[in-house]
Amino acid sequence: MILGGRTVSIRQLYRFTVLFGLAGTVVYLVRGGVRPAIAFALGSATSLANLWLFNKLAVGIEPGTTSKKPWQAGAYVGRYLLFFFIGYVIVKTLDVSPLPVVFGLFTSTAAVLLSSVIELLGSFSRRQRP
Repeated sequence: MILGGRTVSIRQLYRFTVLFGLAGTVVYLVRGGVRPAIAFALGSATSLANLWLFNKLAVGIEPGTTSKKPWQAGAYVGRYLLFFFIGYVIVKTLDVSPLPVVFGLFTSTAAVLLSSVIELLGSFSRRQRP
């Protein structure tokens, strides 16, 4: 993945997503109880699956790949419907507020933002060296 002209390791994004997911689950477990913690963990797992699917779809449509698959365009849009449905099922099944699920769904976004900040700080530190 390219962010700010530099390649960011997809493994780093997966690692940060898992770390945010674990940290959020522990916070919800301590502050809110078991059900919200499970809701956050399931939302975070869905976010990780979304990151994986987005990576697979992006690799599939990048220039120079062998063949374009028409299902990939539908999967790109359809994944949002799928993840909305998964979130709805989590909220209804666990009978919790949607907030833990929504926060869990944003763990991969937080991972991308953290990776961007790390890259930005790294570029500043490299620029100031003689």
